[in-house]
Amino acid sequence: MENLKHDATGSGENDQDASGDKRYSLGYTERVVARNADPSDVTEFKGDATQDMDWVLKNYDKKNSEPQSLEEELKRLQALKSYLILDSEREHQFERLTALASRILQVPIALISLVDLGRQWFMSNRGLGDVRETPRSQAFCSHAILSKEDILIIRDAKDDQRFANNPLVTGPPFIRFYAGAPLETPEGYKLGTFCIIDTKPWPNGLDLNSKQNLLELSALAVEVLVARRRKRERELEKNSQLVACTAHDLLTPLSGVELSLHLLKEDEDFQRKLSQHHRDVMENVETCSEIIQEICSTVRATYAEAKSSFEQSLMTAHLQRVNINKLVDRLYTVLEPVDKVVPLKVVVDDSVPKEMMVDSSKIFRCALNYLAVACKRTRKGMIALRLAVQKDSDDGKKSLLVVTCEDTAPAIKLEMYEYIFEPPKRGVALFEGEFENDDNKSQEFHPELCLFSVACEMNVIGGEYGFRPRNATDEGCRDYDKEVGTVSGSLFWFCIPCSELKESAMTKSMDLDDALYSSMQPTVTREDAVKFQQSISGKLFYQRKKRALVIEDSNVIRKMLTKILSKLGFDVSQAENGMDGLAKLKSSLFDLVLCDFLMPVMDGLDCVQQYRDWEKYHRPWIKQRIVGISAHATAGDIERGKSVGLDDYRNKPVTVKVLSELINCEGQVEMSNRLDEIERREENLRSTAHSESMVSEGFPKASLVNGRPCACLLVAPISEHIKSMQDLIKSSGWQSTVVGTEGEVLTLLKMRMWDLVLVDETFAPCIGAFRDWERKKRKTLQKSVTLITETFDINATQHTLPPNGIDALTAKPMSLHSLGKLLHRTYFALKEEASNCTAS
Repeated sequence: MENLKHDATGSGENDQDASGDKRYSLGYTERVVARNADPSDVTEFKGDATQDMDWVLKNYDKKNSEPQSLEEELKRLQALKSYLILDSEREHQFERLTALASRILQVPIALISLVDLGRQWFMSNRGLGDVRETPRSQAFCSHAILSKEDILIIRDAKDDQRFANNPLVTGPPFIRFYAGAPLETPEGYKLGTFCIIDTKPWPNGLDLNSKQNLLELSALAVEVLVARRRKRERELEKNSQLVACTAHDLLTPLSGVELSLHLLKEDEDFQRKLSQHHRDVMENVETCSEIIQEICSTVRATYAEAKSSFEQSLMTAHLQRVNINKLVDRLYTVLEPVDKVVPLKVVVDDSVPKEMMVDSSKIFRCALNYLAVACKRTRKGMIALRLAVQKDSDDGKKSLLVVTCEDTAPAIKLEMYEYIFEPPKRGVALFEGEFENDDNKSQEFHPELCLFSVACEMNVIGGEYGFRPRNATDEGCRDYDKEVGTVSGSLFWFCIPCSELKESAMTKSMDLDDALYSSMQPTVTREDAVKFQQSISGKLFYQRKKRALVIEDSNVIRKMLTKILSKLGFDVSQAENGMDGLAKLKSSLFDLVLCDFLMPVMDGLDCVQQYRDWEKYHRPWIKQRIVGISAHATAGDIERGKSVGLDDYRNKPVTVKVLSELINCEGQVEMSNRLDEIERREENLRSTAHSESMVSEGFPKASLVNGRPCACLLVAPISEHIKSMQDLIKSSGWQSTVVGTEGEVLTLLKMRMWDLVLVDETFAPCIGAFRDWERKKRKTLQKSVTLITETFDINATQHTLPPNGIDALTAKPMSLHSLGKLLHRTYFALKEEASNCTAS
């Protein structure tokens, strides 16, 4: 069964394989000529971008197969992912189907196989034990999904030149007969096969009844897949609609409350009769009403922007400038009417600046949920909420906002720990018996839901959260600890990445009162972008401190390497085993990674291999440089290390001289230069965020033309900078819609006329397709389409005209200052155009 887990090794150049087939290799061109085969039936593969991809078959049947292009394969994989079935647990519906196939067709092995990128995964496996996947390069099903036939039948694999040397034929499970019917979805994609396998050949293949049975079983498996996906989509849509509609319905009565409060505040006679206490109560009601309205508006807007993917649309953080003192005041205001038996204090540490760039809504809601649980549970003692900033690096550019909530409530039972932060479960009560003496209103309070809400919010923005019993080092409730002589209670916490805001000459130099243009220019943002770049040039090119990661189980060697690298100017992170090292590799990029070969828990080569697999999907734009180190590695070990992803190797002991040579080698210098470039670009984007508030100050609160708000379509892959652009568009009084797929782009462009369309260069072909449709279907053409492109040089004295279908060009990344100016100019141009139409 070992062959089911590893790829087969390739044969040498111009040699003869075990089956007698002659293999010829010349550069990137390879031909495989089988015995007794017509040369016209053999496919030639020439070197191209897809040559080394796992899904590219190099020996398929040319006459009876339809090879797929890269675009077609990507669409097929997207369809496969949409069913959310990969890597799931075994499900009885599919298990019954393979059991039925094994009995009816009298075969030892029956599989429902899905062909993923680089692997085939078994949705159901009857006859292969616990094996759930094999490499795609060895999969018979990879051929079946390309076959023009309804069923791919291999009567004897040893007599077929495509499979004669396949490890699954020459080794366990010793496949001789194979028959696979594609799992074709209603959209026309072949996700995999329903296949049967035998260890002995079937010279006569399948009779007509057996073929029909196999096709029926395949169709049944697809029906189960489709029904499974539809059920999940209905549940998600139902839940998302319920949340969005509830938020929408709440806004109407909330508007009535706010209007009534406003009228009472404007009534001078009424105000004169009120005491200071009653005025304070009114202020509290007004603040609470605003908070509820903000939450409801956020939920409704999120649903409106992405109805087709409501779950994904929630997975985003809305960064904004937050005044910490104001946030604390709001917490006090909302909690003032809450029933509290013990004192409550909120402490802001000296490390917390006055203003920060964070998602204020999520911080507020998480802190409020913690405090609500603490207020409900704590009957003796006190409650303390503390906000502090923890530096993640020496330069202070990366920080964490840490929020802790201490209480002196009864200890949580040990057996309940696993249910904390989990969805409420029937029959499980985290705090059973604590609220029995409360009034009936306590029945409406669900502490489990409060804690689960914190977990959801933190997962959305990449934060961390947790719980532990209080101990003697915790200071929040120390006064009570001294009074009673014991330490009791719980500590709940969460932390999120944050950015501190400071005044700078850069932000002060920006002025939105420059002369306004009345029409769009071919290079609409050139002057603004040049001005912006000059204003921040002094900030961008700071000296970045290099980072290193040492993955080594020996504490002595780890400390020694850390000390040497620190002296060489590196900020060093450490990992004592491969699993810890893998987590750190995923969390950050490093100039240099040193990884030992042999370690407990997970060895170095497994760590590197798993990281490379993860890197393909999550960081395809950069390859982390990793250097292996060992005192006992053989030449074979070193070669295997490089085959799984090591870039270089050094013998132990690793001296200062060796490290100095290593960090100055060409590959290492190139890696550091790439990280410098990435850091400069990220600093550029972070710096643009400082201008957001000032950019929006010059705009009207609502950019209305003929009574309707201006609308902008932003076509770009989702990123933090795109989210900042969207926030600025909204704060400027415009309606904003962001799309990131080709289908959505064309749909929204055809749906209406937009006041401004901003298009990332990756979606430029979509504009051409839209213009072709537009010329046939519309009399009035879409105006103000601006392409955001890296090829546009903001410092150039002359610029080429925009390509066909594009009205203007701007530099990528587009600064928020430039975006603000463009919105301003476009708004006034639209107003002038509307005025001219009215006058005529």
